[in-house]
Amino acid sequence: MKLAYCIPGKLWWVTDFLDEDIYKGIHDAIIKQRKQLNLQSVINHWPHQLTQNLKAPDRVDVSQYEPFEDLKKQVRTNQWFNLPVLEKMFTTIHHMKKDSGINWHNDGSWKYGATYYINRRWNIHWGGEFMFATGDAHGFLPITGNSLVMVKAPLDHKVNPVLSPIMPRISVQMFMK
Repeated sequence: MKLAYCIPGKLWWVTDFLDEDIYKGIHDAIIKQRKQLNLQSVINHWPHQLTQNLKAPDRVDVSQYEPFEDLKKQVRTNQWFNLPVLEKMFTTIHHMKKDSGINWHNDGSWKYGATYYINRRWNIHWGGEFMFATGDAHGFLPITGNSLVMVKAPLDHKVNPVLSPIMPRISVQMFMK
């Protein structure tokens, strides 16, 4: 586990977040079960401005999913985030095909949001980067399998459109308060 980038108190990017065997288990579970996951478009779940002029991502809410228990535990107890006691953790799987993205937003009603990247391989020409902006800093974080981006709300961020016609961007999203 390595803290690769940080804006103290606002954003953390941790690579090699989980033990390789745990990551492989989560990756394989999602890839093997993706046809049974009942992914649905976010169109009826999200405000229109999040996907305006973009193809809407697909997602599925996941509450009790055994492969995620180690991931959720590591998020709750990670040394860099130092999270307070959480009342609620909401977990989803996001599946973003070509032209899918998410416009600028700040996760306003949540205290924290986290993105855990599933893709083992991702080419920089395939888009889908996590973008962020504060009064002091702005930039992007690449998609790296087994890495986690933690955001303390409110922090403006977005996901650039996915450009790959064959490889979807797959992530586990966690929202906490």
